[in-house]
Amino acid sequence: MKRTKAIAASAGTLFWIVVGLLASYGATRLGVGSITDPAAGFIFFWSGLVLIVLSLIVFVDAVRSFENTLQQLPEINWPKIALVLFALLLYAFFLEKLGFVFTTFVLMSFLLGCIQGAGWFRSFAVAGAAAATTYAIFELWLKIRLPKGIVGF
Repeated sequence: MKRTKAIAASAGTLFWIVVGLLASYGATRLGVGSITDPAAGFIFFWSGLVLIVLSLIVFVDAVRSFENTLQQLPEINWPKIALVLFALLLYAFFLEKLGFVFTTFVLMSFLLGCIQGAGWFRSFAVAGAAAATTYAIFELWLKIRLPKGIVGF
């Protein structure tokens, strides 16, 4: 399991190093300026550098843990992966028709109950809380219109 995490961390950190490099390069094209007279790219340049440094720290840690482990990769559970992908396709298909809250509740309940193996009471409670919270954040607070569907909210 450590080996899998090390490989994933290495690949992920390499991605973020590239993003940091691109951000810093793009910021230099905007102009960086100085601390007393910052230009348009000042924040982006330093943010890119911080991202690079933090990613390098995680990368070095991942490489060290990869070298220290001799475990094999765990088996991939293809049926679960197929079920999750199928559930996401159904979610995308029914989102407009049934509405955000109901479809999200059903998807989360399925993922937690069937895929994760949580108890049904817990699955329904977490799914309901997740659907209600995301609805409140996006629809009520941020005023982003979510699909209403036949449920009406």
